Amino acid sequence: MLVIGITGKACAGKNAYSSVFASFGFPVVDVDTLGHAALEQGKEAIVHAFGSDILTSGAIDRKKLGALVFSDPKKLKVLESISHPKMVAACKHLIEQARQQNKGAIILNAALLGRMGLADLCDHIVFIQAPLLIRFLRAKRRERLSWKRFLDRERAQKDINVASLAGKKPVKVLHNTRSRTLIHRQVATYCATIGLPISPQL
Repeated sequence: MLVIGITGKACAGKNAYSSVFASFGFPVVDVDTLGHAALEQGKEAIVHAFGSDILTSGAIDRKKLGALVFSDPKKLKVLESISHPKMVAACKHLIEQARQQNKGAIILNAALLGRMGLADLCDHIVFIQAPLLIRFLRAKRRERLSWKRFLDRERAQKDINVASLAGKKPVKVLHNTRSRTLIHRQVATYCATIGLPISPQL
């Protein structure tokens, strides 16, 4: 079984590519979703570290927490030290589960693939690229991010690049064309290149 990591900066289109892999019959792990669960599991430690101002109706408000940590690298490292180990453990469990189910591959959709150490679990890595302005417009539409908050996030993700992954595992760069048909073709071609049979789901 192959473990394929999909990574790239915020709003590059990782979800679009992951959904095509899913349509070919491969399980996809959305590591961001695992992060939401990790916040809940680590709630006590997170509130202790950042204070109760990050809570809304007793639950961690991810927008408040994000605004706090993406503007302060030290605070971001504290949050990651709490949440990342839980997320990595969950990924390992899901990989083993897929292996036992005799899946041909499993996809890890993770912006912080390298920083979290998940690249070490992968056999292949796909890096999705998209222009900065396109990514900002997506973030503005999807999350209502201001330009300043988007740039804060960009600075926090400055280590997300092809060079940081070079030499770890084979890395394929795919340029997001914003065309679903072309994305589908890119993924199909990539699977053929690495010898991964696909089974389109009807």
